[in-house]
Amino acid sequence: MKEVLIKILWFLMLTGSTSLAQNRPNFLIIVADDLGYADVGYHHLSKDIPTENIDKLAEKGVVFKNSYVTAPVCGPSRAALMTGSYQQRFGFKDNPGPFRPSPEVVPGISDQFPTIAEKLQENGYATVAIGKWHLGGQEDRNYLPFQKGFDHYYGFLGGASSYYFEDECSQFFMEDDQPIKTPKTYLTDLFGQKAIDYIDAHDQKQPFLMYWAPNAVHTPLEAPTEVLTKFDHIKDPNRKKLVAMQYVMDQNIGKIIKKLKEKGIYDNTVIVFISDNGGKPGDNYSLNLPLNGEKGTLYEGGIKTPCLMHFPAQLPSGKTYDPMVSSMDIYPTLLSFAGIPLPKHIDGVNLIPFVTTDKKQPHQQLFWKNANKWCIRHGDWKLFYDKKAKKERLYHISVDPYEKEDLYEKYPDKVKDLKEIYAQWDQNNSKIAWGWNPSAVGKYKVHNQFTFEEIIPERFESKHFQQVEVIQNSKKQGLNQSEHVLVLEDGEPSSKIRVSHAPMSPRELGYCHLKIYAKKATEVEVHLKLGDEMEFNQQVQTYTTTGEWQDLVFDYSKFKGKVKGLEIVFKGKNSKIYVDDIWWNKNPEPITVNDASKVEQIQLFTSIKDKNKKVLTWKPIPNVDAYLVRHKGTLILTTINNYVKIDKGIPLREIKVTARSDHKL
Repeated sequence: MKEVLIKILWFLMLTGSTSLAQNRPNFLIIVADDLGYADVGYHHLSKDIPTENIDKLAEKGVVFKNSYVTAPVCGPSRAALMTGSYQQRFGFKDNPGPFRPSPEVVPGISDQFPTIAEKLQENGYATVAIGKWHLGGQEDRNYLPFQKGFDHYYGFLGGASSYYFEDECSQFFMEDDQPIKTPKTYLTDLFGQKAIDYIDAHDQKQPFLMYWAPNAVHTPLEAPTEVLTKFDHIKDPNRKKLVAMQYVMDQNIGKIIKKLKEKGIYDNTVIVFISDNGGKPGDNYSLNLPLNGEKGTLYEGGIKTPCLMHFPAQLPSGKTYDPMVSSMDIYPTLLSFAGIPLPKHIDGVNLIPFVTTDKKQPHQQLFWKNANKWCIRHGDWKLFYDKKAKKERLYHISVDPYEKEDLYEKYPDKVKDLKEIYAQWDQNNSKIAWGWNPSAVGKYKVHNQFTFEEIIPERFESKHFQQVEVIQNSKKQGLNQSEHVLVLEDGEPSSKIRVSHAPMSPRELGYCHLKIYAKKATEVEVHLKLGDEMEFNQQVQTYTTTGEWQDLVFDYSKFKGKVKGLEIVFKGKNSKIYVDDIWWNKNPEPITVNDASKVEQIQLFTSIKDKNKKVLTWKPIPNVDAYLVRHKGTLILTTINNYVKIDKGIPLREIKVTARSDHKL
C-alpha cells in the first residue's frame, strides 16, 4: 500500500503539482579520482586515512561492499556512470586518446545515450558539474558538459591537472563553455568553494543535480603545506601527501554538507560517493589492500571501489549491502527517486527495491572491456583476459575474493560457458572506439600540432613566467596570421615552459618549427621530454631572435625515442614573447608561407559512417585557408579539414593533396 501511495504522489508531481515538485530530492554525486579501496575510514583497512565526513555519510547511509565500476581507468568509468549504460555501447572503451579507426571518430558521449543530467534537466532539474570532466569536448564542442545536460560547468576537460598553478593559461580551465584563466587556489579547495557558492545562490524551489568531481587523489602528489604538517607522523613522504590530499577532499565534502544543512535541504538531498576506479599504489601511493591489483588492471583492485548512498528519508541507515552493484546503477536509482521514467538504453538497475527489501541481487553478471583487456563476472565466478600478459585467468570470487588461486586449468567447462556469455554481450558493443592502444581501437592517430585554435588542445606549465596565456591575435600578426597566439610575459633570465601532450613516435618527428616573436633578443632551446618529469633529450639547437617573427627550426630528424612532452627554454631578459605555432614536419627549412610546406602522411582508412567510401587523411598544416585534393591532376575536392571521403576504388597513388594559404611572413 505504501509503495502504491508513493507512485501516486510521484505521478501528481509530474503532472503539475507545484508543491510536490519542490519536494523532489536534490542529487549530489561525488566522484573521487583514483581512490584506493582501503583509503576510506569506514572500510577499516587503512589506519592513516582520516575521512570523518565520508564516514559520517556511510554511518547513516547504505554502504555497498561489492561495488564495481565499468572500467579500470577514469574516462570510460565516468561515461558509464553518466549514461547508466556500458560505455562500450558507444565506443568509450578507453580514455580519450590519439588513436581511433578513422578521423571521423571523435571522443565523447553519443547523443543516443542521454546523460543523467540531460534526463533531469528535461524534467525540471537545475544541473551543475564541477571538477574533472574527461568525457570529450577538446576536439568537438558538442561533447562539452554544457552540451550534455549541465546548465553550468566549472573545471577542466582533461584527465589530470596540477593542484597549484604558477601560470594563467586561459585555455586550460573552462566555465560553462568558455575558456578562462587558471585560478591560483589549491584545486580541491577551489572546487569545494564553487559547490558551496552554487548551493548558496541556487533557488531552492527548483531541485538540482550536482556532479562534484575533484581530481583528488589523482597525481600529481600536491598538498597544502599547512595540511601536510598534520601528518608528520607518516614517514613515507609520498603516502603523507596522498593522505593530506584525501583529507582536503574530505574536509570540502564536510563543508558542502554543512552548506546543505544551512540551507535546510540536507535531508532532501540524495548523496552518492564513489571512486572512478581503484588506486595505483606505485603512482599516487593509495592502497587497495586486501584486494589484488590496481588501476589499469581488471583485478578487483582496479574495478572494485568504495561506494555509498546516503538518503535516510527513504533508504536504510547504516546498512552494508553485500550483493554486487555497478556504477551504472546510480543513474536509474536517482531517476527513480525523481519519479522519472528510464530511457531504453539503460544497463544499470534501480537499487531502491534491492536495498529496502529482501529482493535478490540486482546483477547476476557484469562485463568489462578496456583496450586489450576483457572480463566477465557471472555469479561467484570471474574470468578475464589481458593481451599484454597473454593469459586468461579464472577465479571463484566468493571463495577467493583476493584472487590468489587461478582456476583456469581446473575448470575448462566453466571457462567455456563464461566465454560464450561474454561473446554474446560483446555483440551489442560499438565498433567505434578511441584511446591509447592502436591495436585495440584503430591505427589512425590525431597529430600533435599546437595551433592554439582549439578549445583546450594543450597543457602548459611554467614556474618562471608570471603569465602563460592564449590570447586573441586581433591584428592577425605573425607568420600564419592566426586567430590566437600564446603570450609569455615577465620571465626570469632563463625561463621554461613545459608542454604535456600525447606521445609522439619517431615517424612523426623530423623538424620542430617554433614560430615566435620576442621584443628583445632571446635565445631559445627545445628539449624533448622522454620519460619522467626530469628526463629530457639534450639534442638541442640554439637560436637568437632578431625582433621579428621567425620560424625557428629544431632538427630532430635523427631522433629515435618516444616523446611525452616538450620543454622550451628562453634565455635573456624576457619581458614578452609571442608564439604563433609549434608544429612538426619533414621540412628542414624555415617556412614563411604555409602552402610551401608539403602535405605529409597522406593515408586511407575505411569509413566508419559510409561503407562505400574511404577516408583520405593527412597531417594538418596550421592555419591554411584550404586543402586541395586532386585525382590524376584534376581538382575533385576543396576542404578546410584534414580529411575527406572519397570513392572506395580510388588508389592512394593517384591522389595528391596540397595546401593553399595567403598568409605570409
